[in-house]
Amino acid sequence: MMDGMTAGMGIWMLLVVLTVVALLVLATLGSVWIYRRLRGRQSDGTKVAGRDDEDAALRRLRERFAAGEIDEQEYESRLSALTHWR
Repeated sequence: MMDGMTAGMGIWMLLVVLTVVALLVLATLGSVWIYRRLRGRQSDGTKVAGRDDEDAALRRLRERFAAGEIDEQEYESRLSALTHWR
């Protein structure tokens, strides 16, 4: 009779442990999701300049060079400044 009771308790203990692990995993994933959502925002709620803004700046630089608005030296200098931290 005791073997059946201890086996039943073992199953419940396993379920409790699995539930706690699942909750910890969900809490961790939720924290990472919130961090990533908030990381890309400034205090006023607008998005921080990202890859799209960098691409737009490079595209505008190429357009200005192609139109003859800036010379090759100016183009290289600005291109270096835009891509320095990539």
